[in-house]
Amino acid sequence: MKIISPKPFTIEAGKRAVLLLHGFTGNTNDVKRLGRYLAERNYTVHAPLYKGHGGDPLALIQTDPIEWWNSAVEGYDELRRRGYTEIAVAGVSLGGIFSLRLGEERPI
Repeated sequence: MKIISPKPFTIEAGKRAVLLLHGFTGNTNDVKRLGRYLAERNYTVHAPLYKGHGGDPLALIQTDPIEWWNSAVEGYDELRRRGYTEIAVAGVSLGGIFSLRLGEERPI
C-alpha cells in the first residue's frame, strides 16, 4: 500500500472563504471532508499544514508552537493574496485556539 503524505489543500468554489485548521499532531486529512462539504456549498476552502505535522514524528518535536501559529497565519494570508475578503476560520483542538487568535488579530 502506498502512503501519501498529507499536504495543504485549497478548493476554490466561491467568493467567501473558510480557513480550516487541524489539531495538534493532526494534519489536513482531518479537515478534508469538511472542506469538500463547504466547497459543495460554494465556499472556497484552504487548509494549511503546520510545520512538522503530517510526517515523521521527529519532525514534529523539532518545531514549536510559534512555527505552527505562523503556518496558520500564512494560510490566512494566502487567502488574502488570492483576493478573498470574506474569510471565516474554523479549527479542531489546537486549530480552534488558533482560530480564536486569528479572530483577535485579523479581520474575519
